[in-house]
Amino acid sequence: MQISFDYSNIMASKIGDDNGLKEDEIFSFESKIKQIDTLIREHKVEGADFLGFLELPYQKKEDIHPIIDAANKLAEMSDIHVVLGIGGSYLGAQALISALLPAYYNELNREKRNNRPRIYFEGNNLDPDSLGDLFEMLPQQLPKDIHEAFTVNVISKSGTTMETAISFRLFKNLLKKIYGKEHNNYVIATTDKSKGKLKNLSDIEGYKTFVIPDDVGGRYSVLTPVGLLPAAVAGIDIYELINGAKDMADRCKTNNLLENPAYLYAIIQFLFYQKGKNISIQTMWAKGLEYIGYWYDQLCAESLGKDEKGRVPITAVNTRDLHSRGQQLQEGGRNIVITNIVVQNFKNDIPIEPTDDDLDELNYLKGKNVSDILHSARFGATRAYTEANRPNMDIMLEKVNPFTLGQLLYMLELATVLEGYLMEINPLNQPGVEAYKKFMKEKLASS
Repeated sequence: MQISFDYSNIMASKIGDDNGLKEDEIFSFESKIKQIDTLIREHKVEGADFLGFLELPYQKKEDIHPIIDAANKLAEMSDIHVVLGIGGSYLGAQALISALLPAYYNELNREKRNNRPRIYFEGNNLDPDSLGDLFEMLPQQLPKDIHEAFTVNVISKSGTTMETAISFRLFKNLLKKIYGKEHNNYVIATTDKSKGKLKNLSDIEGYKTFVIPDDVGGRYSVLTPVGLLPAAVAGIDIYELINGAKDMADRCKTNNLLENPAYLYAIIQFLFYQKGKNISIQTMWAKGLEYIGYWYDQLCAESLGKDEKGRVPITAVNTRDLHSRGQQLQEGGRNIVITNIVVQNFKNDIPIEPTDDDLDELNYLKGKNVSDILHSARFGATRAYTEANRPNMDIMLEKVNPFTLGQLLYMLELATVLEGYLMEINPLNQPGVEAYKKFMKEKLASS
């Protein structure tokens, strides 16, 4: 069940020389790609100390067992699981949970959730209303049963990221108020192996910890305990997620661009950026994939937005955003490249039943399902973009499941790294983010 990549609608033969790419432009990069690929594999590129994500698809099952065991224990202890993290320390997990669980998962009773807890994400914004609303929902005294009990997974490599650290202090105080000396049984920390404030705090309080590898940056960490533990708590098959990533990693070992979707996608985006198309929109043709888009927004923006370079990634969801973005994409500025993330087969489908009166005049849709209408909308949109000479391409998932998402996430990670090296920047650091943190702390200390 491999995902596929259709880039035919970005070719000059379809949308004209002024807006499209020619085959010789793309494939003239094969020797350059081979050179960069060799340097990446031999860890001879700038930022090589953070290329550890390349090996994550090859984790052994025995390395995953402790994550599964801890997740099952958390699920047995409580019906509320709070994940605290920001950026790469939560977006991957939320993307997996949003894509793979029912849309209204937290509203289901525990039995319909397969006896897994409801999942809530905080520590990703300094919004007192959001935090306060969650606190009001949590127990303020010793819970009577599992339905009121809650656990916390705090994710931070350093423990100094302000949003997560403040949130964890608040949740830790509540846990201590409720559980006293046993509060440490209700906390898991995902952090550095040996250093940092969160690691030190965990050692003092006796929290169980999982390690964020030294050679994996936050936005590339979805296949570490950062993403795997929350997913496993929710009951997602993380073995299949890793197997999907391995499938894509194996596919991408070749320098043949026709067989390597990650490198081909990177070259296409790089060439369009060189031609002034500096906005890239990932259009999700399934609501559940919206957080995959947000995860990619961070991956792309934080990796490539530096040295006064880098395209601007934007996420849209269709058909919802056809009523806003669709207009802009078809008739706005010609600085946009569209990537459609397409689901071919949905887990649910709903037939359109005719009515006797046909007051809404929809009986002509008799025999159609909702998915038929969605696919027709995509056909209409992509045809309109193509006829207006707007570059658009499709990444196709036969189904949304852990295996296909593992493929997609790894493909986009590898593509981002290659694109960064084509741009002659380091795609594995984030100096701008560190600067804002420094200034924020100076402001807080002086006021």
